[in-house]
Amino acid sequence: MKILFIKLGALGGVLRATPLFTGLKQKYPKSELNVIIQRDSSPLLQNNSDIDKLWIWEEDKDKIKSISFDWIINTEDDKETCEFASKLKTKKFTGPYISKSGEINYTKDVAIWYDMGKISKFGLEKANKLKKKNSRRYQDIYSEILGFKEKSYPLILNLTKEEKEWSREFRKKHEVGEKHFLIGVNTGAGPNWPLKALPLEKTVKLIKDLHNKNQTVILLGGPNEKERNIEILKKLKVKPIKNKTQNIFRKFISKIISFESIVGTSKFNIKLINAGTENTLRKFISIINALDILITSDTLTLHVAVALKKRVVCFFGPTSAEEIELYGQGVKIKPDSECYCCFQKKRIKDKMCIDEIDIEKIIQSMLNQTRYL
Repeated sequence: MKILFIKLGALGGVLRATPLFTGLKQKYPKSELNVIIQRDSSPLLQNNSDIDKLWIWEEDKDKIKSISFDWIINTEDDKETCEFASKLKTKKFTGPYISKSGEINYTKDVAIWYDMGKISKFGLEKANKLKKKNSRRYQDIYSEILGFKEKSYPLILNLTKEEKEWSREFRKKHEVGEKHFLIGVNTGAGPNWPLKALPLEKTVKLIKDLHNKNQTVILLGGPNEKERNIEILKKLKVKPIKNKTQNIFRKFISKIISFESIVGTSKFNIKLINAGTENTLRKFISIINALDILITSDTLTLHVAVALKKRVVCFFGPTSAEEIELYGQGVKIKPDSECYCCFQKKRIKDKMCIDEIDIEKIIQSMLNQTRYL
């Protein structure tokens, strides 16, 4: 049985789909599982033994057109991907496709998911209401769609021996001991959902409060958070200082991963590790692996931490907390707001749901997570 799984969307969505790859191989052990993703997602699926053939969209989409499949599973609802998927040769098709009239439609078996999405047959307004009422996890819903008996296959993200060693050395460098935990604060939310991120002033307050609880904080973010993190450092008035093991550490990691953290101290006497915002994806994953606890919004960083079995405190505003699976590894913080799960990507009023996240609740939840370490 030759299966093609199409997963071209956000990086977090690719990682969140890895339990489905496991489920397919468990149910159809003799099958050939083909997965097609965008190039920038490929580091997430490195050494994933459930995948028999990994195809890269930018390089391989034309090659796939000549292959006949037994089952195509399309999880993307944009027109380009639907047109591509609809033209492929297959005996069975699951997911969004282009109808004979040229409209985007979806097969009946995925209605439980896409009735709540932007291509819902009920229209976007009702779809958002359905999604807000939904209490089922993404993995649970798709396990039902694909016919799995098991509903809780884990996220898969494999590290190399060198990456694991790098994470251990990172902790040694920053003298993370038994009484002090390394707490990651992921400051952004990506370009598509800026309202997932905490307001800047609340992020600054969160870091100060973490320091008051005697925790070592590492500032996290990607290229989209560069300016935001610079502003956070300015507000904290952080100045770089050198760690006594810094030079030795740099020599060690030069053979593994090109990464340089900056340790800073501020007029508030806050010791803060700035991880930078220009790391490659594999570098960033190795940094997350060094953490004890991650504080984040619903982003790729969350799914990376969960896949690496880290404790997490995740706050939600415009998107649904219910569909996110933490596998018992953390807690979800939701605002006491009518506009929670409003699916707004841009600010439409002065006070939005994300503004009402309680920082004290985040701090207390973080402290509660230390019991499991």
